[in-house]
Amino acid sequence: MRTWHEVRNATPWTSGLLPGDLVDVPHAAAAPRLLESARAHGWWGVRLDLGEAADKPSFFAACARDLRLPPYFGRNWDALWDCLSDDTLLPAEGRRLVVVDRWRLFAERAPGDWTTARKLLRDAADRWRDTGSPLVVLIRI
Repeated sequence: MRTWHEVRNATPWTSGLLPGDLVDVPHAAAAPRLLESARAHGWWGVRLDLGEAADKPSFFAACARDLRLPPYFGRNWDALWDCLSDDTLLPAEGRRLVVVDRWRLFAERAPGDWTTARKLLRDAADRWRDTGSPLVVLIRI
């Protein structure tokens, strides 16, 4: 896992500093600004807002909503992995960014599930690392 101390401008998007990975970003810019900057440099991006997630079912509901998962998404860890590793569900080409935002409530109330979610997101980034469509997961700290 890499830790980036500042993501406030376009530099990471154009310099190659963000390989496919799960990255903790202390003092990061607001999610909309990160996504706007990434999109301006050709990235596909989405915010995963966990502000209302206090348990595993509400985490899966946030994933379904924000990641625009299909209606058949089974709302379990295996189903989330299937969706994140399926090349027909994420954009086929280009770099992809998921900004995880407002996650602390979920981490506090369901620490085991938060650990599992982080591992699954890291595994998804690893799955796409050496492809033409890497996935970067930024967790705003």
